[in-house]
Formats: sequence, C-alpha cells, structure tokens
Amino acid sequence: MIRLNLTRTIAAFTLIAIAVSGCASPPAPKFPDLRFTHMPKITLDVASIEIVDNFQSAGAAHIEDRMPVSPETALRNWAQDRLEAGGVSGVAKFIINSAAVSETKLTKKGGITGAFTTQQSHRYDADLRVELRLEGVPRVSKAFAEANVTRSQTIGEDASINVREQMWFDLTESLMKDYDPLMSNSIRTHLSDLIR
Repeated sequence: MIRLNLTRTIAAFTLIAIAVSGCASPPAPKFPDLRFTHMPKITLDVASIEIVDNFQSAGAAHIEDRMPVSPETALRNWAQDRLEAGGVSGVAKFIINSAAVSETKLTKKGGITGAFTTQQSHRYDADLRVELRLEGVPRVSKAFAEANVTRSQTIGEDASINVREQMWFDLTESLMKDYDPLMSNSIRTHLSDLIR
C-alpha cells in the first residue's frame, strides 16, 4: 500500500513538473558581438590608433547599459576592426562624443480605441557622434573626419523583454550600418592624403 502511494506521489510530481516546464517563458535570446573584421582595413599614415571615449550616460532615461550590444561597444569594435596604423609618427584619435540611447514613455490613447488597440508604449532615440583626429603627423596641422548618426524606434506595449532586447540589438545594428559608410566616406574625403 505504501509502495502504491509512493508511486502515485512520484507520478503526480512528474506531471506537475511537466506542466510547469511547459508554462516557462522562452529562453533569453543570445546576441552576437557586432564585429567588422569582414570589412577592409583603413590604413592611416600614423604610428598608433587611440580610442578616446568622451561619452557619459546622462541618467535614468538612458538605457545603453541594458542593451545586448551598446552603440558604444559597437563603435569601439569598429575602430579596432577597421582602423590600422601604418606610419612611423603621429596618432589617430578615434573620439566617441556620443553613443546615447534614451527611452521616452509615450502617451497612450484612452477610450474604446485605446482599449482595443495595441499601442506604442516607448520610443528609443539614438545619437552617435564620432570624430577621427590625426595629431602629431609631420607637415599636417589639422586633419579630422567625423560622422553623426541618429535613429528612433518605437515598441508596442505588449512587447516581452525578449522582443525588447531584440529591438535594441537591431537598433544598434542599424545605427552601425548607417555609421560605417558615413565615416568611411568622411575619412576618404578629408584624410585622403593620409590613407596608405
């Protein structure tokens, strides 16, 4: 009798475990690091490349540290992967002035329309501002390139954390797709004599 009750108890716990695991939330998505090693190097006539990070997050409205890959990290990766020193003197300073993403809570519609509509709950505004300055290069007093990129994205009120994180990753990826040709063209335009 005791053995039969024990078997029933084990079976009941097994069914409960299966039911609970079926209700569990989907696993968190895994995001790749955004790298640019598949793209050609831009070799500059300087002895070294230096990354200077002037960006500081501006407070509670900013969500860069919650993103799977922040724009700041993506910009650092771009500089490491795409820029190369090929000279004997001088330095190319890759200066990150802004890599901000702010979150704004949106006002929702009330009434029947609001009750039966999935509304956009938040807007994310991203701002990248980067300079590439060459210093200490013989016979060059002032040489720099720059690129500024902005993007905005909204998200629905019913978005899960996984959907939100995917949107954040996509936002960073889109920013870098805009940024790369802008900075590459600026370097070719303004620093053409210093590309090797």
